[in-house]
Amino acid sequence: MKRAVLTVPFALALGAVGALLSGPRAQPFPHAEHAGLFPTCLGCHAGAGSGDSTRLFSVTAEDCAECHDGAELQAVNWSPPRREATNLAFGHGEHAEELAKAGEPRLGCAGCHAEDGAPAMEVSLAVVENCLSCHAPGEPHLSYSVDCTTCHLPLVRAVGLPVERVAELPAMPDHDDPDFVSEHGELAGRPETCAICHARESCARCHLNADRLAPVVALGSDTRIARLVADRPGQWPEPASHRRPEWLWGHGDVARESTARCANCHAQRSCEACHSGGGPPAVVALPRVPAGDPRGVQIADVRPPGHTPDFATRHGTAAAAGLLQCSVCHTERQCADCHAGSEKPRFHAAGFVLRHAPEAFARDSDCTACHSGEAFCRDCHSGLGLASEGRTGGAFHDAQPTWLLAHGLAARQDLESCTTCHEERSCLRCHSAKAGFRVSPHGPDFDPAHAADKSQQSCGICHLTLPEAARP
Repeated sequence: MKRAVLTVPFALALGAVGALLSGPRAQPFPHAEHAGLFPTCLGCHAGAGSGDSTRLFSVTAEDCAECHDGAELQAVNWSPPRREATNLAFGHGEHAEELAKAGEPRLGCAGCHAEDGAPAMEVSLAVVENCLSCHAPGEPHLSYSVDCTTCHLPLVRAVGLPVERVAELPAMPDHDDPDFVSEHGELAGRPETCAICHARESCARCHLNADRLAPVVALGSDTRIARLVADRPGQWPEPASHRRPEWLWGHGDVARESTARCANCHAQRSCEACHSGGGPPAVVALPRVPAGDPRGVQIADVRPPGHTPDFATRHGTAAAAGLLQCSVCHTERQCADCHAGSEKPRFHAAGFVLRHAPEAFARDSDCTACHSGEAFCRDCHSGLGLASEGRTGGAFHDAQPTWLLAHGLAARQDLESCTTCHEERSCLRCHSAKAGFRVSPHGPDFDPAHAADKSQQSCGICHLTLPEAARP
């Protein structure tokens, strides 16, 4: 018999019912023994013709008793099977309508429930192959080339299917392949296929960022899947890229470019084993799982090359040279615990505070690597009365009585040092064309036109209008 090939959103229901019943099957009816007694199938299956699924089995025990009365024929104890919940998207009436819309002839019962050329009443439940003969000719049932949505409902919509039957749903053959977990992301482009057997909880078991992945969110949530995966640990196979020798010290660029990919396996605390103090933005962007939750790859603290046991006492050269990105793993507080703490060895020798001025002025050491000139230095100098802010005495400047008159040279040589104690307003008390003593801060070789080209806004700090020489 030639069967019409249609791509309609229905399947031949009876075929898969046998595989997806939620309880024990009823005693099958002996169709062959009743051959010739019933002119049509609709005598017992009236709903198949009318589309009324509640009367798919319209025969009753009383109907059987009309013949099997215990006198003429032996009485039988048989009742029609009850319809069980499945995940099939099928209705006899809808299927007939789709055939009519496609201009195809009406499909008789034997077209799905009997083999070609079989005698009358030699029927059975429709099987998957019967469905595929029309909807996916030549394809195996469990294949990505078959559109599962043609026959099946998404799992979250098959609400009547009990959890036991959900656990027995068949899997695609490749689901047992060793590389399936690491390569299945390519299939996420067809989430409607995954949704036939999976729910959001299926993916959330491994994907720490499941709530941020559109294909996963599209699956919907299902309490039955949640129960089935509750005690199953996640799987995080190591990618081939992670096994390269240079991966550990070069993975930062990859993490910055594809943080979302890292979030499939890594939570914040996974990276915080090395990236302490909150870590770089790529680490902060990772999901944070609840405390005590074992999900995600766990990473042990790894020491960079050269961090030998005595590195703590000889790391100064490497840190000063900038060869190592110390801030990737260490915070300023960790440095301060040793370099400024009272219970641990100090970076500076004893009594250094009393004689630090020459070294600070000579710039032999980069003081700003640990100290803030605006806050750290000013707080101390002001508290000790050494800062010259608001005074003309110049106590900080070696008590030179003429310092105020000679400070211009020092300011031009190292204005950054001046900002340790002085603010812009300190200078504007004298050096302003708007107020004060109107003392020009410009040296003999100053080029106003060049300065104005660089920043007229800077000129406006002291001048109401641009000087004649600076005007275009």
